[in-house]
Amino acid sequence: MRTKFTIVALVIACLLMALTSFVIACLWLEWVGFAVSISAAPFVLGIYVRFIRPWHSTWGATDDEAHRRMPGDDIIPKAAMTTRAISIACRPEQLWPWLVQIGYGRAGWYSYDWIDNDGKASANRVLPEFQVLRAGDRIEMLPGYGPEVVDLEVNRYFVAGDIEGGTWCLAIYPHCDGSRLVSRWRQAWKTAGFASKFFVLFADPGAFIMEQKMLRGIRKRAEFIRSSVGTTSERSESFGHSYDEARPGSLAG
Repeated sequence: MRTKFTIVALVIACLLMALTSFVIACLWLEWVGFAVSISAAPFVLGIYVRFIRPWHSTWGATDDEAHRRMPGDDIIPKAAMTTRAISIACRPEQLWPWLVQIGYGRAGWYSYDWIDNDGKASANRVLPEFQVLRAGDRIEMLPGYGPEVVDLEVNRYFVAGDIEGGTWCLAIYPHCDGSRLVSRWRQAWKTAGFASKFFVLFADPGAFIMEQKMLRGIRKRAEFIRSSVGTTSERSESFGHSYDEARPGSLAG
């Protein structure tokens, strides 16, 4: 499928860019370039691990949100963790339908669709056919691949995943006049393993880029529909009518 090829192509492109930079440095500065390139790699990685990763692994989350227990935490008690969050100006029950329908082959991921949704635009409306989510259902990231739902509570959260593949909790917390949408990933990476190093170098930054876009995408859609409902309801009251939902409208993906 296109999604698989796109992800593989991006990884290969990153590797080629890194290799090309290394070769150019060596050809231009000869042995000095080789020495600088070799010594710079651990320095750059150290900067990323020490400063950049702590920032993006708790992007948007308060200290309380980053450290509070969430559903599914007990599946992998000791695990590497990211907690990202965003404020959304709508009630939990208005936000929940957007979460239920998430996934490849469903409403999409509300992120960069050219990467993770075969180039198809994520839904800009609530889709009735995807409003049922149960334990055992798979939330696909790629065709045939994705975590299975293990627990959920309507209008509050769902937890998907397992010990081997890691867990994901997407939860809604009432906040002021709206909601806080909090996303937590937990993964028991082996710190000395190749998979862990690969994740830090490629998948970890990529996951952040995709997830922040997803959270923003959900907020954009949920707030747009809420605003449309409010505007339509206000106008209809003057004519003695009421509307249960917004009429179809345009919304950029």
